[in-house]
Amino acid sequence: MDQRHNIKSILFNFSGTLDTEGREWFDLIWKEYRETNIPVSKIDYLHAHQYAEAQIAERKLIEPGFNLYLTLYTRLSLQIKYLIDNGLLSDNSCTHKYPQQLATLCYNRAIMHVRQNEQILEQLVERYRLGIVSQSYGNLLAILTDFGLASYFTDVIESSVVNLNKPDKKLFKFSLDTMHSAPQETLCVSNSINNDLLPAKSIGCQTAWLNPRQVPPAKRISNYHITSLAELNLLLTEQEAIINKTETTTYY
Repeated sequence: MDQRHNIKSILFNFSGTLDTEGREWFDLIWKEYRETNIPVSKIDYLHAHQYAEAQIAERKLIEPGFNLYLTLYTRLSLQIKYLIDNGLLSDNSCTHKYPQQLATLCYNRAIMHVRQNEQILEQLVERYRLGIVSQSYGNLLAILTDFGLASYFTDVIESSVVNLNKPDKKLFKFSLDTMHSAPQETLCVSNSINNDLLPAKSIGCQTAWLNPRQVPPAKRISNYHITSLAELNLLLTEQEAIINKTETTTYY
């Protein structure tokens, strides 16, 4: 990270960053499909996913008060409906239980990651202004409240609320204006390079790529590559120590 600037604000992505520790929900839900032994191919799952997202957007099915479980249940119900309607799954009492089973498994996974990350947020909020910029359905505040995370963030910016979508850099400029934070004093943390880190970098933010896999230095485009939020906290603590040492050194 560029040590000339002291980070004052941290702008997080939410989905895939704070709730899954760097994994996309598309991949995690497919993993649960496989572990639940739902007999469909990945291409059929992809088509079901696309159908569900289109239906949610067209019919505005996610209500502002939906927590993550209800959001997942809505998506998964539509996916299973698509698979049944297209003859890819049998229409019986067992398949009708899949949405609840999958939503419960995914929600419990998210709770596990959120509880781990909450310990880090408790430390970060004492030293930084924390915000979220999210490509979401307009119910992120309900999700954060359900998880007990709302109080950690001074600003929560949702794409559907401000009518700006990722990766439009205008969304990130709007987020920094809302947070009253200068780009060079803001660290953007996300698992998505294209949706978050590149647009944030383009307006002058520092960036941290959350990726649980090891990435060769030559392929890293962010200031930081981290495998967990715990690692982010450690790196920021080290950065603070360097800056404090520089500021307190007396030259003769």
